[in-house]
Amino acid sequence: MPPSRSRTGLGAILILTFVASLGTGVQWSGISFVAKHDYGYGQELTFLLFIVTGLTYIVAALGAGALTRALTGRVTPRQLLACTFILQAGVCLLPRFFTGSWVLWTVACAVSILTATYWPIIESYLSTGRYGDEMRRAMGWWNLSWTTAVGVALLLMAPLLQAERASLAIVALAPVFLLCTVMLYWFGSKPGLHEEKLWKESITGEYRYLLKSARVLLPLSYILMGTLSALMPYRLEDLATPTVFETPATATWMFARVAVMALMWKLAFWRGKWEALLLSGAVFSLGFTLVVVAPSISLLLLGLVAFGAAQGIAYFAALYYAMSVGAASVESGGTHEGLIGVGYTAGPLAALAGIHLPSLVGLKALAGPTGIVVAVGGVAAAAVLPALYPYISARRLRKAAHDLPEASQPTAPIQPR
Repeated sequence: MPPSRSRTGLGAILILTFVASLGTGVQWSGISFVAKHDYGYGQELTFLLFIVTGLTYIVAALGAGALTRALTGRVTPRQLLACTFILQAGVCLLPRFFTGSWVLWTVACAVSILTATYWPIIESYLSTGRYGDEMRRAMGWWNLSWTTAVGVALLLMAPLLQAERASLAIVALAPVFLLCTVMLYWFGSKPGLHEEKLWKESITGEYRYLLKSARVLLPLSYILMGTLSALMPYRLEDLATPTVFETPATATWMFARVAVMALMWKLAFWRGKWEALLLSGAVFSLGFTLVVVAPSISLLLLGLVAFGAAQGIAYFAALYYAMSVGAASVESGGTHEGLIGVGYTAGPLAALAGIHLPSLVGLKALAGPTGIVVAVGGVAAAAVLPALYPYISARRLRKAAHDLPEASQPTAPIQPR
């Protein structure tokens, strides 16, 4: 039996996260290269693949908490994790024995469902029993672990693309997920306890408003990311990028995200502050636009760096506020992951609209990349007010609290910045 503990050690969580995230890198950022190089997919069919897998991710992520509760007393969270990893290992072997487009769709959808099930559970293991600065530091290490692995996965895919064997990247994940199952030996049977007193002392009233804003910016960043993930093989082809450099170039934004998350792990300047959160929304929107319309590889890479850095801020902040306000529950992690799925679905859907609508309404000037920017940009513009409204509400409440006479101040005011 594994060692008994109230809280699973951070080292075990980080190692498991890194290994499992190699699969995430192939699933969300590498699958479009597999679709293009091994299955001959064009942009539109790749966007459709992302839409369907995004929808399955949403359903599975939002149901992770309910599934965990329903299995209480029969299957522990650790056993549920083991089941998802074993099933993934089996699914990833399909391209080794079968051919046809159905294999790609089956693998993509099955892995989407299984990853959406286990990430909220792992996030609960990470957050329970940790508060304030300790949670920020643990979450910083965790974010560095998975974001690095996602970038590494794309680097490792490069030789397979050059050899025209991109599907082997999926097959190679089978032993990876079996290794994840072995690593669960160092996990407790369930996440540790989250003490209510310490939890309440670690957050301020402002956090709930920051969370509301972050929960708009997070799916928005993934709307742009989902579009880029599906679009990158074709953008790089337009710029005559050698095949062997396609996935390393795409990984640029991932390593920019790692660098920013390292700063957020080390420094607490952003915690409870609005400036970093709202600035990230503006910068990742500009970075996305530059990637889509860049006339040269150097400008495209600059756009990727800007996008990755800003998306790292949005992701880190959204997860930190979600697990802080939500008391580290599986449901909180499930909502966080479900919003990611919304982005992965809505982004390619908007991009598809951007491809087809110009010709349908007779606006030929918007054909090509311009149409994609306009369509996805329209979705981004629609998110501006929902992202800003919590900030405006928090400012009003702070001002109202400040204007009250000292004797009538509420006992737990929203803390000023």
